[in-house]
Amino acid sequence: MEIIPVPWFDQPNPIPTLRTRTFFIINYPLDADVLHAGLDHLIRIHWRKLGSRLVWSRQRKRLEYHLPHNFEDDHVLFRWSLKAYSKSIHAVQELSTITSPTGGIAFLPSMDAIDKLARPSDWPFERKDEPPNSPLLYVHLTNFNDATIVAMSCPHTLADQHGVANIVKAWLSVVQGRAPPEMVGYKDDVLGQERFSSEPKGLEPRTGRMRLRGKRDQVLVGGGFARDLLEETKEESHIVFIPIELIQHLRAKARRDLANNDELAEDISNGDIVTAVLTKFVRMHQTREYNICLSQVINLRGRIPELEAEKGEGFVHNSLHYATASFRISPCTPLREIAFQNRKAVIKGLQQEDIEAGQRVLCKVAKSGQSMLICEPHHRVYNVSNWCRAWQGIDFSIAAVTPNSDANETREPLVLGQGRPLRNMGRCERIDEDSVFIETDCITDSTSIMCRTKRGFWCDFAAPIKSMKLIKEYLAQDPALENL
Repeated sequence: MEIIPVPWFDQPNPIPTLRTRTFFIINYPLDADVLHAGLDHLIRIHWRKLGSRLVWSRQRKRLEYHLPHNFEDDHVLFRWSLKAYSKSIHAVQELSTITSPTGGIAFLPSMDAIDKLARPSDWPFERKDEPPNSPLLYVHLTNFNDATIVAMSCPHTLADQHGVANIVKAWLSVVQGRAPPEMVGYKDDVLGQERFSSEPKGLEPRTGRMRLRGKRDQVLVGGGFARDLLEETKEESHIVFIPIELIQHLRAKARRDLANNDELAEDISNGDIVTAVLTKFVRMHQTREYNICLSQVINLRGRIPELEAEKGEGFVHNSLHYATASFRISPCTPLREIAFQNRKAVIKGLQQEDIEAGQRVLCKVAKSGQSMLICEPHHRVYNVSNWCRAWQGIDFSIAAVTPNSDANETREPLVLGQGRPLRNMGRCERIDEDSVFIETDCITDSTSIMCRTKRGFWCDFAAPIKSMKLIKEYLAQDPALENL
């Protein structure tokens, strides 16, 4: 048995507790036998680590991958299941609504609907639900006569969403008869502390960024979340669709409005605008000005030497950095200002010295057992994960039952996903804080921009009931968000 320690960058709290679920909705039927054989070959021959088991070693007090030197016949490489329907995907109302939204901004069924329709009920939702000797990968195909949903689940410790995408791309390469990239990080701690020089002196304070908090700040931050829980006990969750034309119009408008004030105006992206819209929406019921820590996830593949080019394509583990904008926000704050603050934070977060500082802190946070929570006392928090680029280049057509005869037909998948615990409020990630003030789970507001297609953006969104009511009333008056 080969024993491979899990690097610290794959286990900051709460990542070791989570399993992500990712759903690839493809608008044509797939050959399940071809896909099964391809995944088996990928793991058995190329990326053997995917066939290991994730184990907590009581002796060594750490997470480890246990990988057999040889895969015996009774060793389950991955959990595989299939369900087939002799009807159209559009015969299922929830799926038809999600895949074919109409009009402008649309509030679609929540991720719970996808889970019920495309995830087997006996799959573990969190790692604590896993049966003994559970494989890393769970894969389920739901076949319709005109579409297929490929559902995947794996421990977040194994892979972030770009890592899931790399697994799928390697899998489809094997199906196509090509060798996948070499798996990077098979044994080595690619992002480990040894890659850093000695601790630099004179670093700027980490206030407003990910950092180790003292007990006083732990108490204040925990108390703030307890207050939010008391004020906002109920929420409403949806997949929100935002048309690409609307976002592009708002981006052009923001760039024009900011052009005379800052040279970064032209850098405002579609993602900045989507982030700004969701940030305005989530607390629309708030009438007072407040401080916010608005965080964005940055994927490090292609941004550090260790993960350049093909190395990044072969790396499945977590390689995340966090950019945070801290500023005051009120109901009168325009979209362009939120987008601008977010863009400034991302540009700063892309600097090599900022990446290195952030990785140092993330390693310390993981070792301390504190959460990845990025929040200051007396601030509200909103975390945005944008995984749209992860899915670029994924094409399941090599496994299509019928070859594509229409060159104009879109073959891009719609990708939806989630990784939060079952019992949490939809906009919240569980954060187990070691705090003398609050012993129960704290929460942090979060959203995911799950996917972008030619039509628009699909986002996993939740807000307090009071906010959701106001959002829908506002959209009835200003569907183009001209005055938001």
